[in-house]
Parts: sequence; C-alpha cells; structure tokens
Amino acid sequence: MSSTKICEDKGVINMADNVDDISQKGRIKRLVREWRKKVNEINQKYSKPRLKMTPLVRVSLLALRIYLIILVIILIYKFYTLVR
Repeated sequence: MSSTKICEDKGVINMADNVDDISQKGRIKRLVREWRKKVNEINQKYSKPRLKMTPLVRVSLLALRIYLIILVIILIYKFYTLVR
C-alpha cells in the first residue's frame, strides 16, 4: 500500500521512501543533538567535585586506577595470546 497525498496545486503526490529517509535522518540528527546537549549539561554540572578529599583518599584512588589499568592490560594480553 503506497501512501499518497493530495495537494491542491499539483494533484496527487507520491510519498516516496526518499522523503521518509530524509525525515528519519533529520529526526536522528535532532535526537543525537539533544542527547549531546543533555550530556554536556550533566558534564558541566559535575565537572567540579563537591567533596573534599584527603591526600590519603587521593592516593588510594590513584592506586585503584593504576590497578584497574594493569588488570585491563593483562586481560587484553590474555585474550591476544588465546586468539593467536
């Protein structure tokens, strides 16, 4: 079933898939733009930490980051050796 639209000036207009694709692309672009705007708002809101950390807490968090990075590297290495 093809969708048609009656226009007083030009008679019957066939609503082609191209028109739907263009409108879909426009919707997707608008949706992505809105999501980016929301993410930027959230990032700006939480860009500055509201908690004050002691030096010991900062060192502990740094140690955890390093530990996680090492674990990821080991995981990637293990995957590489199994696949090879």
